[in-house]
Amino acid sequence: MRKVLAWAWLLSLSACATKPDAAPPRESLQGVVDALASEAAQLSPGTDLALAVTDLRTGESASFKGLEPHISASSAKVFWVAAALGKRELEEVAPLAEKVFRTSDNEASGEIIDLVGGPDSINRFLHEFGLEHSALTKWNYGKPRQATNSPRAMQNDNYFCANDAVSFLRSVDQRMLLGRERGAQLMKWMELTPREGCGGWLGTRLPPSARASLQHKGGWLPPGCCSDDARYNVLNEMGYVTLPDGGRYAVAILTSRGPDWPRQAFVVERASCVLYRYLSKDPTLDCGDALAKAGGPAPVVLAPGAPAPNYDCE
Repeated sequence: MRKVLAWAWLLSLSACATKPDAAPPRESLQGVVDALASEAAQLSPGTDLALAVTDLRTGESASFKGLEPHISASSAKVFWVAAALGKRELEEVAPLAEKVFRTSDNEASGEIIDLVGGPDSINRFLHEFGLEHSALTKWNYGKPRQATNSPRAMQNDNYFCANDAVSFLRSVDQRMLLGRERGAQLMKWMELTPREGCGGWLGTRLPPSARASLQHKGGWLPPGCCSDDARYNVLNEMGYVTLPDGGRYAVAILTSRGPDWPRQAFVVERASCVLYRYLSKDPTLDCGDALAKAGGPAPVVLAPGAPAPNYDCE
């Protein structure tokens, strides 16, 4: 009798598996991320991409090269302000933090590091909360500052990874890292940054409502800024995006080394929009689809002897 029942159960599974009108499987968040990574290689050849995202409503997460170290540029200033909030009084941190988020002020960022106790203290804060693939190595604005405890995964550059960035954002959102009041204050300061265009790439292609509530920090080291364009050309974004149902997600999109800055910026802007389109379940949202199908923005071609474009935000 047990054998008969077992065969009947197996046959029922087979019937379900081959049912011709079964609905196709729903696309996964990881599938969307993988598609964006594949597309980025075509839209901006030469760009190194890392991407991580967590739906804060459900906990669903996905990443591409999430543990790969990337030069952090100014995006890491979110970490430093958080460390200051964890050690000092809010009144001491606030005047500097507002400058950091409103204009990405580098000297104010140095003063934030000093409030925490220097680069080594920043790194201890990061590692205490499990951010093992991120470090402050040096910061020389205002005065020289060198860490003695940075693993130097990117030689003399400050660095982080996409997974660490999103893990940090999730911990702040759930009040595990800074508590309720200070976590809310950090997110409020993250609203001071640009919402679109230079420094605001995360919001450029989002609907107006999502752009208006965006909390993020961009980081950039554009062509011509640094010693080696093949190493830098950094364009990063990390932050929170609010969905129409009031839910939110945390995202980090890290890019570098792309030889064509506008095409690399388009990759970040489009990735942000495509993730929003998937998580908001709004298939009508245009994320630059026609431009993506056409291969992205036209490549920048300079006339012989022409000066290079200035892509810095200042």
